[in-house]
Amino acid sequence: MEQITSIFLPRVDGNPYQEQLIDNLRKIGLKVEIQQPLSSSTFFFPMVIKHWKPDILHLHWLEPSCISTNGFLSLLKSVAFLIQLAILKIIGVKLVWTVHNLKNHDNLNLFLNNLCTKTVIKFADAIITHCEAAQEELIKTFEIKHKDKLFVVPHGNYVEWYENKISREAARGELNIKDSETVFLFLGLIRPYKGVPELIETFQKLNGENIRLVIAGKINSQDADLTDLIQQKIADDQRINFIPGYIEPEKIQVYMNAADVVVFPYRDILTSGAVMLAMSFGKACIAPRKGCLGEVLDNQGAFLYNLSDENGLLKAMNQTLDKSKTILEMGQHNQQLAAKYSWKNIAELTLEVYLSCL
Repeated sequence: MEQITSIFLPRVDGNPYQEQLIDNLRKIGLKVEIQQPLSSSTFFFPMVIKHWKPDILHLHWLEPSCISTNGFLSLLKSVAFLIQLAILKIIGVKLVWTVHNLKNHDNLNLFLNNLCTKTVIKFADAIITHCEAAQEELIKTFEIKHKDKLFVVPHGNYVEWYENKISREAARGELNIKDSETVFLFLGLIRPYKGVPELIETFQKLNGENIRLVIAGKINSQDADLTDLIQQKIADDQRINFIPGYIEPEKIQVYMNAADVVVFPYRDILTSGAVMLAMSFGKACIAPRKGCLGEVLDNQGAFLYNLSDENGLLKAMNQTLDKSKTILEMGQHNQQLAAKYSWKNIAELTLEVYLSCL
């Protein structure tokens, strides 16, 4: 068999999902190319043709290629994106799309976003979702008729990616948290759709002095007012630690090992690498039963709630306090589940998708 060449678009620096998938595809014999640093996600045709002619263009997030904060610029980007895809289609490059979300999280220029998504669905030779629930949502949202080109390839784990040596005691010492406290953690990029202000309000309804909420993560400049809102909400509450800013990869183990349970108060979610991260660190989770979260997590490792229940998150957090004795076992259960999602398997499943197109 000739070596298969796949080109990944867009390049997302420092993204362990992309790095691990590329690394493992190369290990099983594929040639995987990626954009040069700082090169354009919009004008990708020269990069693709430089490798005359690759077998696969593997699209991940569509927004960098076709959406901008400016409406006119979005129009230009979308037109350029679609013309380039059409030319690649004509010359026989196969198109694979991995669906990470159904629209951009900022709800910018949704008409163009939907137009690009619908065209990619039409042009794609294969479409990958991370779970059955995400596939169902995709089919329903975009009324997909040709289901034979849809594939499920799970999200891989982070078991070997991040350092995980620090003890619970040392991690808590570093964050100035008492050993006796039950710690809820929100970790990662803080965006409006992730529901952090609601998480704070819910936490403040819990009874107990011996509880702590740790919120750690970066807030993008376009969401700057979110920082003020969070600081207002926590002003008088000594039980909440808010640590804004980028988290160095080597610090992730500190937050994870200091926590008892990791909370995902997302209002809107299709798939989440952050859940796989928590599972890889052996943590119990609180999450809505939506998208892939309700499929990857189960009742043995998570307190799942329905988004339609306005007290769902509160009930789940109260359950955590009631079941504090079993939290450790729940985390171990999640770690065993995460171990099944090895990147070697994910790469082999991705290769099967490629072969189905060729």
